[in-house]
Amino acid sequence: AGKRSQFCDRSFFQMEGGGVNAQYLIENDTRLKRRQALRKASYQGGIYRSQLDGKGEVYPVIGMVLDWTGKRSRIPLSLHRLLAKEGASREDLEMVDEMELTVWHMRNLSTEVRSRFVSDMGFVVDYLNEGSFEGRREQPILHGEALCEMMEALTGDTRFTDLVVELQSRQKKGEEIVMCEYIDMLEARGAIKGENRLATLLTKLHSLGRDEDARLALSDRQVRLRLYEELCIG
Repeated sequence: AGKRSQFCDRSFFQMEGGGVNAQYLIENDTRLKRRQALRKASYQGGIYRSQLDGKGEVYPVIGMVLDWTGKRSRIPLSLHRLLAKEGASREDLEMVDEMELTVWHMRNLSTEVRSRFVSDMGFVVDYLNEGSFEGRREQPILHGEALCEMMEALTGDTRFTDLVVELQSRQKKGEEIVMCEYIDMLEARGAIKGENRLATLLTKLHSLGRDEDARLALSDRQVRLRLYEELCIG
């Protein structure tokens, strides 16, 4: 449930003077859908409908889509484009209110945009775009468990969640953990996993009487990778 919750759609209110100034809807998607514009229209329309039926404040609703796939999609980015592809005439579209999609491709963000992320999300977007956390080495980690779970969900690398318990324990003690320490912990975890994996491979090769393959595995990375796959050693 933890990993799934990282990608649930979110809603936030911007408050001012005790009242609602605006509502933000953030859709997290791992696969953009062709009819995404209709989804946005339905979400925002539902909120405006509740404002119509109620006696409270009337405020703007702002929607955006965060695309985590890394693949540029050719979906229609507005209601007019979608309707046109479905056969609507130009004359009819002139009478239809437009609805534009705002899509942020999280694996293709500029350095300037990523610099605006000042909390843990900055680690995530830097890693997705640069493959490392190096640019934020001195930045403290605020929400260790959520960061670890999100990183595993996005990369498939279990080293991140292997560190959850240690991060939780240190943060409960009030210790501040900066990213450079986290990088060291990841590298150490990776080294341990690598050693265990190699030990498993060598043990299995020796049991099969394949001492020459074991010798080659120690000196040739490509041989190791082939043997890991052949012997189903994850």
